[in-house]
Amino acid sequence: MFESDYAEIKYIAKDNVVFHTWKKEAHYENYRAPVMTSLSLLRIHKGSYFVVDARNGFEDVKEDLEWGFDYFLPELKKTGCKIWGFILPETSAIEGEIDLWTNEIEKHFLVIRAESYDEIIKMINQR
Repeated sequence: MFESDYAEIKYIAKDNVVFHTWKKEAHYENYRAPVMTSLSLLRIHKGSYFVVDARNGFEDVKEDLEWGFDYFLPELKKTGCKIWGFILPETSAIEGEIDLWTNEIEKHFLVIRAESYDEIIKMINQR
């Protein structure tokens, strides 16, 4: 478990999910510390699913985006995670940012986008 002003991360055993909720805009250490916690939980719970509640999402600064693509995604792949869920409204103010991440994530993971946690879990269970 992790909680800061910027994010909350927890493991939900019944769904085998590392659930990462962004609370507000975060950059540099305020961004990377929660992401590293998610990565740590994904390493502990091999093969779990990663679900990100991005309804309070934001545009990443260039350095965080590069770090995410160059470090986080390759490390995430090593955990055995195969599915990344995004909780977002049907249309989001950060569509460009989400598209950028989705294009990169889809190279290694199945991406599921839905408007709620329960919808994502339902889609995972239908696979």
